[in-house]
Amino acid sequence: MRRRCEICGKLIPKERAEALPETKRCIECARSRGTDVSAKRTDVGMDPDTYKDLLGAVRS
Repeated sequence: MRRRCEICGKLIPKERAEALPETKRCIECARSRGTDVSAKRTDVGMDPDTYKDLLGAVRS
């Protein structure tokens, strides 16, 4: 069953619902009012300075 946007009531396109299954907003409302989807933060497992040094080594 297709869901409707929690703000405007329009149907959320199938492609958007498949790409972002947790969304409750159509693309227009997400652009104008902000997204309702939050990304999970992942821990890199090292301190920030080591991570920056590693990035610098890979890029050079």
